[in-house]
Amino acid sequence: EGTKLGLYIVDLEPGASTGDELYTHGGEEAGLVMHGAMVLRVESESWTLQEGDSFRFLSSRPHRFANAAEGQTRVLWVNCL
Repeated sequence: EGTKLGLYIVDLEPGASTGDELYTHGGEEAGLVMHGAMVLRVESESWTLQEGDSFRFLSSRPHRFANAAEGQTRVLWVNCL
């Protein structure tokens, strides 16, 4: 077997989010904001990521994200299990 890698284009409509609660799961995540802006919260830290910004964190850390733009936000998202 080995590492399972998932690569996704995530389109977030205005107001879209993963919800108010932080969540966890196995693996690791990374991504690149291709268009728009996204608020990413990991544990007690929060960042507003703009087009061209990237991120990476262990999925076992409590996290959530939301669209921070007035229009659609597009993120290239990588999940590694």
